[in-house]
Amino acid sequence: MTLVRTAATASLTLALGVSATDDGVNDILLKAMRDELKRSTENLSMEDMGKPYFLAYRVDEVEGFRVSARFGALDQSSASKRRSLSVELRVGNPMFDNSNFLAGYSGTGGSTTLPLDDDYDGLRRQLWLATDSAYKNAQRRLAGKRAALQNRTRDAIPDFAWVDPVEAFTLADSAAWPIEDAESLARMLSALFKETPSIYESRLQAEKENRRTYYVNSEGTTYVQVTPWAQLRAWAKTQADDGTILTDSEVFNARSEPLPDRKILRAKVRGMAKALSERRDAEPLNRYSGPVLFEGQAAAELFASVFASRLVAVRVPDADGSRYERMALAARNPFADKIGARVLPRFLEVRDDPSLAAYGGHRLHGSYQFDDEGVPAGSTTLVQRGRLRTLLTTRTPIEGFVSSTGNRRGVGPVPSNLIVSTEDGLPPDELRAEFVALIHERGNEFGVVVRRLRGSSAVVQAAMVYPDGREVPIRKAELSGFSASTFKDIVAVSKASHVHTLRFPTSRTSILWQTSAVFGSPRYDAVGSIVLPDLLIEEATLRKPLGNSPRPPVVAHPFFE
Repeated sequence: MTLVRTAATASLTLALGVSATDDGVNDILLKAMRDELKRSTENLSMEDMGKPYFLAYRVDEVEGFRVSARFGALDQSSASKRRSLSVELRVGNPMFDNSNFLAGYSGTGGSTTLPLDDDYDGLRRQLWLATDSAYKNAQRRLAGKRAALQNRTRDAIPDFAWVDPVEAFTLADSAAWPIEDAESLARMLSALFKETPSIYESRLQAEKENRRTYYVNSEGTTYVQVTPWAQLRAWAKTQADDGTILTDSEVFNARSEPLPDRKILRAKVRGMAKALSERRDAEPLNRYSGPVLFEGQAAAELFASVFASRLVAVRVPDADGSRYERMALAARNPFADKIGARVLPRFLEVRDDPSLAAYGGHRLHGSYQFDDEGVPAGSTTLVQRGRLRTLLTTRTPIEGFVSSTGNRRGVGPVPSNLIVSTEDGLPPDELRAEFVALIHERGNEFGVVVRRLRGSSAVVQAAMVYPDGREVPIRKAELSGFSASTFKDIVAVSKASHVHTLRFPTSRTSILWQTSAVFGSPRYDAVGSIVLPDLLIEEATLRKPLGNSPRPPVVAHPFFE
């Protein structure tokens, strides 16, 4: 729901001494932000140094809790509420300002908190202090940038791009999940691990976060946006007789809708514990090279961690000294030079769409109406017929990408809802037949199917698949030498797609944090979704994880006795 409110409405609310209106907007906080923004924009200057040409305040009000339990007993239960402030302040001009510069000091500052009480004077005071620090820091960085570049040529790429201002109040239902219910659920689900004595360690963690974001800037943009989120995560660990450590997890996410009912949750947790226990006796895999079928969660995790991180436009900053120049160049995304090149098979397309709330009846968790700069959300086609068309951007231009796609989350561009689609997907039996044909063509005794992956390489659940359909579980393995270019070797995909939720880091590298114009930025991970089919890759390598395994426990697990 998007509301447009008049100034008269806000003034009447303040006159009555009410901190939040019926639409849920805190007018005292918003007035403090607007008033201090106006005063700083008009009056902030020091000696012969210029005023800021751009100033923005972002306040995140976060209310929620974290609960965890082990084997039926709570070990943590804590509710929390906080207000954090970030100030983005730019001096100079859009062509050359204090951002996009890497030197021997950080310009972001620590996280700045605001009072929880709706005390107008107290809020103004903290905004004033944070703005003063941001201004002095910005002037120091701009002077350092000018000194470092005075004898060097520089590409004429602006440091900041203009967008049309917006004003909107986008409100949504909060995640209504009482902490008492989360505690009861954590106890009940964590106790299920007692049924599987081979589980050495386990944890059931429940989290809720209702985030309300207030944003104002000197260009006239104002927005208020609500982002609810809830998560339940079951994690377990065991150890094989040879000492190999084995772990697995099940994760359930929701926004304002409820989590799955308890019957479904119990079945999922029991199934995960059973599968993890059975892997203790599974076959070891020393090395394998050949066709690999990535299914469900494994396909999504692989795409997110290896390929999706290349779909963002990261500015290579100016740098002070050769050491920092090497660091800056290391942050360069090679996909910036691949526009028009084929990066996927011709039958695949990829788009990012934060305006989508659901896909095929499943909730998408990367949905928003405005990004962190107030740029309206919209669909961006990234890959068309296998060829890279563009990258996700913010208001920080890079060569070839001068306008924002509305994907700033934190201080850099981040995917929201990635949709990988095709018109040539295969039904299950045809995909399996293609898999078997590749096994024969390669001359292998078997192929490998990966069903659960952690990060870009850690294989959690996998099996050897023989041409006759027989499957033999693999105890543990890791991918070797897998890169973004490997995705061009996808030979077939499933007709059905799966929805997977995960946290995207808010920058490809720490360079973005060190070179932004943001002071006191709260570093948070952005929750997003990926929709994609199963992926059959012609050639991939798996191997036994490197390193030695610890010895198993000397005394048997007490649940055996």
